[in-house]
Amino acid sequence: MSKIIYLDLKNGISGDMLLGALLDLVDDKKKLDDMVDKLGLEDVEIVVTDKKELFSGKDMKVKYDDQPHRTLSEIIDIIEGSSLSKRVKEKSIEAFKELGKVEAEVHDVPLEEVDFHEVGMVDSIVDIVGCIVLFEELDIQDAYCSTVNFGSGTVKCAHGELQVPVPATQNLLKGWNINFSDKEGELVTPTGAVLLKTLTIQTTPPDLKLNEVGIGYGDRETEFPNILRVFYGEVSNLKSTISRLTFYIDDMNPEVFSYALDKIRNSAIDVYYKQAYGKKSRSGWEITVTCKKSNMEEVIDLIFKETSTLGMQVEEPKRVVSDRVIKKVETEWGSVRVKISGKRKAPEYDDCKHIAEENDIPLQEVYKEVIRLADESIN
Repeated sequence: MSKIIYLDLKNGISGDMLLGALLDLVDDKKKLDDMVDKLGLEDVEIVVTDKKELFSGKDMKVKYDDQPHRTLSEIIDIIEGSSLSKRVKEKSIEAFKELGKVEAEVHDVPLEEVDFHEVGMVDSIVDIVGCIVLFEELDIQDAYCSTVNFGSGTVKCAHGELQVPVPATQNLLKGWNINFSDKEGELVTPTGAVLLKTLTIQTTPPDLKLNEVGIGYGDRETEFPNILRVFYGEVSNLKSTISRLTFYIDDMNPEVFSYALDKIRNSAIDVYYKQAYGKKSRSGWEITVTCKKSNMEEVIDLIFKETSTLGMQVEEPKRVVSDRVIKKVETEWGSVRVKISGKRKAPEYDDCKHIAEENDIPLQEVYKEVIRLADESIN
């Protein structure tokens, strides 16, 4: 069944709080030490302390010698040059580009000239990339969060003393549900905000079969434990509401049309089409896209961007899926996720495609080997 998490943001969020909470779930610091090595970060040490103030959790700190302020392009080079997985690289770069955009807006400079100051420091790199590494390790399919609590008062930073939230944080979370409380201080840092924007959605989560709760501690001394709680489990309600988008195309170049469907398919549950006839008996295609209700707006924007349609029908039917588990199978080429439901086994297409392309071997050969290994692991 799909692994999901829910973030309780009553006390806000920072990069080290989320990293601590995820590490509390994984309970394997070596995953982060390996990440630091793969990034080639020198003289950097991750210090983890088990802490208990009503709640047992992890207090995460990054210790390092003098480190430079890095530009966006320098950080991207570090990530791209690492041996981290393709998914971790892509998501990490996406997060830093989001930070770069808001910093460029705040300082009115071109994106490539942005100097990240605090968020360019090594601890922010560790926090952002580390959280994405642990997301992959926990095999999290979807992440949800509560209303964001910004706190109140002011905070000192590289640009002087600023009111909470600082410009980067407020720009990152435009459109999100937020509140202000009498809790003094910066409850949401820019690093925490970009992790929310990159990894989570702010909506009511599906019913959750709770497996564990991860606790990450923050730096501030407060009357109550300064913690971020992350609820980790599986979707327990197999019936869920989805969005079905239907539209008609009769005026696109077939090659561009095929490319558009591939792009949409990457963000949707499924995409299919059939031949149809429109106005004046023009031959074309009726396209049906199903997606999660939570990312419907993203998919709609993508459809308008990549296709020539000017409108679509939107429905919200119920979807029923069979009970299944997702296992990782280790092949000689790398790990592959496999959905298993009874006797049926479905290797994850993207994993198999990546292996086939990287090793120049037939995709069907990868599928056969993954299914064989999955059978062996079960038997």
